[in-house]
Amino acid sequence: MSVARIYRTGSPYNGNELAEIDFEQSADTMYLAHLDHAPTKLVRTNHADWTFSSIAFEPTLPKPTGLGVTRVTDNSVTSGDGYFAQPATYVVTAVNDVSGVESRPSTSVTTSNDLTLKRNYNSLSWIGATGASRYRVFKADNTQEYGYIGTTTSLNFTDDNIGPDYSDGPPVSQNPFELKGNWPSTVTFIDQRLLWGRTSNHPNAVYGSRSGSFENMDISRPLKASDALSFALVAGRVNAVNQLVSMNSLLALTSDSIFKIEGGQSGYISATDFVVRRQNGRGSSRLSPLVVDSVCFYQTSVGNGVRTLGYQFQTDSIDSNDVTIFSPHLFRGFDIRAWAYAQEPRSIVWAVRNDGKLLCFTWEQEQQVWGWTLCETDGLVESVCVVSEGAEDRLYLTVRRNGKLLIERIAATRWAEVEDCCFLDSAVTYQFETPATVLRNLDHLEGKAISALADGNVVSGLTVTGGVVTLPFKATKVTAGLPYSATIETLPLAVQGQGGWTVAKVQSQAKAVIRVIDSRGLKTGPTDATLEPLRGRTRERPGQANALQTGLLETYLRPDLNGGARVVVRSDDPLPMTVSAIYLDPSVSE
Repeated sequence: MSVARIYRTGSPYNGNELAEIDFEQSADTMYLAHLDHAPTKLVRTNHADWTFSSIAFEPTLPKPTGLGVTRVTDNSVTSGDGYFAQPATYVVTAVNDVSGVESRPSTSVTTSNDLTLKRNYNSLSWIGATGASRYRVFKADNTQEYGYIGTTTSLNFTDDNIGPDYSDGPPVSQNPFELKGNWPSTVTFIDQRLLWGRTSNHPNAVYGSRSGSFENMDISRPLKASDALSFALVAGRVNAVNQLVSMNSLLALTSDSIFKIEGGQSGYISATDFVVRRQNGRGSSRLSPLVVDSVCFYQTSVGNGVRTLGYQFQTDSIDSNDVTIFSPHLFRGFDIRAWAYAQEPRSIVWAVRNDGKLLCFTWEQEQQVWGWTLCETDGLVESVCVVSEGAEDRLYLTVRRNGKLLIERIAATRWAEVEDCCFLDSAVTYQFETPATVLRNLDHLEGKAISALADGNVVSGLTVTGGVVTLPFKATKVTAGLPYSATIETLPLAVQGQGGWTVAKVQSQAKAVIRVIDSRGLKTGPTDATLEPLRGRTRERPGQANALQTGLLETYLRPDLNGGARVVVRSDDPLPMTVSAIYLDPSVSE
């Protein structure tokens, strides 16, 4: 995929800070958290207009202005023991009924009147706020807090001794992230709230916005369920909130433990009703977790392993399972730098180790199928992300190859003909109207030995010189790139026979049956050193490329006595290989 133009915009972050940025996206707005920067958002206005800005944390609806009060004393009693004037202070807020946003209160005004007398009242008026559907009026008597006294759609209101409802007060402005040291480093969404966590001053704290208003941290007095909220995670040790994860409930992945935060009787987290419970003691690293179906993948803070979090009915809690238990050698001494999940077509987690190697984790929870694969290439992978394109999730990688930093995209897994497939790294595909032999634009692979698939035929041993290679024959559709080997090796066979288990007994493979799907160019053998090609041609005409094979392929293996019968299947050519089953016919001796 070529790029016609690169668009740039200024960023508040330095390159060495990118790994510590946490982010969550809502439509065309992305919220970003970093310990050394105030909470920031990236807004996409159109394809070529992207803007970073600090978050103001205030209602989107402006407050009413110009509030004034007129004291009306139409009662004949205006002095003496029968007249007892009392001060009253008023504020007004604006409300938008579509968005549900309530503004901050207007500037207060105070007057003194005896509203207990008939025909005495206080008349309020103000200048309206743009976007307001109606206005709410609050009053404070003497030194009391403000209480609600009424709603109006007009720009005036009459108080004729209305008793305030002190259980419903106006919003109180609040921004817990104003100063450095209070800037959060993790962010997520749950229950129509934007949640932030882990500041330098309060590493175990979690803050939530008002319900339905992501950039509003205001509260009320007394507190309402829809107000902003905050709490600390306390469980006997320092629990720095490394990540917040939104699932059926909110999970706080801390440096020491995993916490579950959920609503009380309502089931929804609110400022007046939530419950925090510690689930287990296996803490999380700062790597952003992945949510796959109803399971959360995270890297542990100690030991470099990868575990899952999911609800277990038997324990009525969030349990943790180690998914690296069968492949500990792939993680021992390494960290995962970045990872991404591709749902279709094969449900794969792609993970980048800190040594530049790429790990592939196949995950089919309902079939209880999972396993890790090491993907090595001529270069170092630095980062990955997944973008949905049509019916597939495509993996994008930044790879440092041959002295250059490249952005590469994994090839499509669905193709019609073998000449359309791509099983080469850093590859370029050519489509010629007239068959040609010269392939250009390979400067990124200068000096490298590459292979090509030309009209379905394999060409190897090509070396890029001056960004160009020449094919030994003319072709119309060509894909050229770095070759790699795909290897499958079965575990030593362990079955129970008449003489007991075959473990630690001399075994020799006699025959293997490989079940393949649309595959070609396979080699098999009992070891890496004894591989032999499987029969590839059936009914093809001379000069025609071998056809893809689907079904059972039988092969007799070269005898190899060992302590565990196994089969190695390998493809060294840029051709498709899909193996769905391997059957062995071993010979076992005492």
